[in-house]
Amino acid sequence: MDDVARSVADGRPALLRTALLLTGDRTTAEELVQRALTRARRRAGDPGSAVLASVVRGTTSRWARLGRAEQVIETLPDPFRPAAAPDQGPDLAGALRDLPPRTRAVVVLRWHDRLPDTRIAGLLRCPVAEVAAEAARGLAQLGPALAPSAFERAVPDVPAEQRLADQLTQLTRLADAPGAWRLDPAAAVADVQTRRTGIRRRLAGTAVAALAVVGVAVPLARWAPDPPPTTATAPSPAPAAPTTPAVPSVPVLTGPTRGSLAGDAAFLDAVRSVGWGAQEAPPPADREVVFAADTPHGRVALVVGTVLEDFRGVWLTGPDGAAAADLAPHLPVQLGRDRPLALLLGGPGDATLVVVAAPGDAVAVSERLMTGPRGTVGRTYTPLDAADGVAVVPARTTRAGSAVSVRVQRDGREVYRSAADWLGAGTLQAAPVTGLSPLRPGTPPADGHLVDAALLDVAVPLGVEPAGLQPDLLWSAEVDLARGTGRVAVLVAHSPGGALVVTTWAGVGSGAVSCGVQTPPGTTDVSTLTVARICDVALPGLGQTDDGRWLVVTAPPAAASAQLLGSRGQLLRPLPLTDGGTVVPMTDGARSVRTLDAAGRSLSETPIAPVPTAPFGDFGAGPAR
Repeated sequence: MDDVARSVADGRPALLRTALLLTGDRTTAEELVQRALTRARRRAGDPGSAVLASVVRGTTSRWARLGRAEQVIETLPDPFRPAAAPDQGPDLAGALRDLPPRTRAVVVLRWHDRLPDTRIAGLLRCPVAEVAAEAARGLAQLGPALAPSAFERAVPDVPAEQRLADQLTQLTRLADAPGAWRLDPAAAVADVQTRRTGIRRRLAGTAVAALAVVGVAVPLARWAPDPPPTTATAPSPAPAAPTTPAVPSVPVLTGPTRGSLAGDAAFLDAVRSVGWGAQEAPPPADREVVFAADTPHGRVALVVGTVLEDFRGVWLTGPDGAAAADLAPHLPVQLGRDRPLALLLGGPGDATLVVVAAPGDAVAVSERLMTGPRGTVGRTYTPLDAADGVAVVPARTTRAGSAVSVRVQRDGREVYRSAADWLGAGTLQAAPVTGLSPLRPGTPPADGHLVDAALLDVAVPLGVEPAGLQPDLLWSAEVDLARGTGRVAVLVAHSPGGALVVTTWAGVGSGAVSCGVQTPPGTTDVSTLTVARICDVALPGLGQTDDGRWLVVTAPPAAASAQLLGSRGQLLRPLPLTDGGTVVPMTDGARSVRTLDAAGRSLSETPIAPVPTAPFGDFGAGPAR
């Protein structure tokens, strides 16, 4: 076992328990630990101390605190919150989450990790006296959650501190359960190695760039003669670090035919001769029928073949019992010989999901994106009975689209996760949402096309029609762009799971692009929301332009002005707020926005949310490799 594998195996379980208590959700905790393990090797001193310090600072630093306003991603239901009886009183998990970050860190490090105050002071970079004060404050605030419930016998001889330590240990038992984390030990080692390799490559690229600059500035330095050869023996190269074996690539879309019609030789012969629409197809004798079946929503076949070394295929669909000649062709998305495929038949409303994977693959489906009242967002996947790698199960769609995501695992590792193709996509239109009045005074009405695009983007993954989101127009504005007048809209939707969904969109003419989504807790007063987002109006959705990136800010009526702050909290520029917000060109190095009242007093500081790197919905990007 090399040093990386040993450090991950020895330190990761305890770090995950601590990080879970510090953050309150598994995904954030796991990401903090992976980052800390990646960085530890590059620091001097005790690696274990460096890793723990990195985890602690990841939850207590200024930017970590600001970042709490962003969307929290975790798998629902929340495993950190144990089920409570109606009269059980406050639960410790919730009470711990409500503590200020530094107070929570002191509580966890003192009563769970059993660290002395001097060590905690070093981790938090504060005086020992401050640690003692935070500990007393935390113990007092957690007092109601430590009282015995109605189902427990009161034990007066157990001090509150001991009861707290015991209950913290109980909360972290989920961290040791099989499957509690996204990465198993082997995958965690591989992830750390991959991250470190990426860091080394970036550093090497920086060094090469620096050498190139030197080569341009002092070209005469390059002709110096090479040093004479030396007889010293070169050191042996270090052995390569072991890596986790790659998931084997196996043919997925190949024969023999699977499905309920696999034994109908006459139908299979006929379906090989059906036209593929405008796509050039291989000769019928060279085509393979991968799947053929009758489903509750019609007959379907998947036929593939190769034309000039180009792998091609087509779904053929029609009514139940239809002849092969009556089936209509549909081109699959992300087609590949070793890639699973998923198709939705029927809808809107009741539908049938067809998944074709490799024999032996584990197939699971997520019906829709789930949200929780605290603003948590994630997907849960239900295993399907996939005999021979094929699953045919009931599903649902809305007029707006399909919320379904399909996941395929092989040898315990994910090889595919993506939305399912729906034949009804683009053929139906959800009822437009009209009559949205701006919540903030002075806001002009939003462009209807922009509102429809924004609500559709949120409604589809949540599995509801746009009108079911009970949306509000928080703020909108016009902005002068190179190609004319652009528009920005910030909308607030109410998700089925209880969280608010705040989405920001920009548009010019008929083009529109998402600037990102946030999910505050459902109890948030909408009138108090401050939004600070980057909108990249040069993205393909709006066409070619030199307009670049813009900062969109909207704040409550109490905010008379705002300030743009840098990474160290320094003032970069003032931001005038007109009619509840502003849209200005993005300033390099800006990290947050501070709002001020009419007297110049600070109201809040909000981190600037970056341009999203993935669409809202967490459908997956297809093949994992």
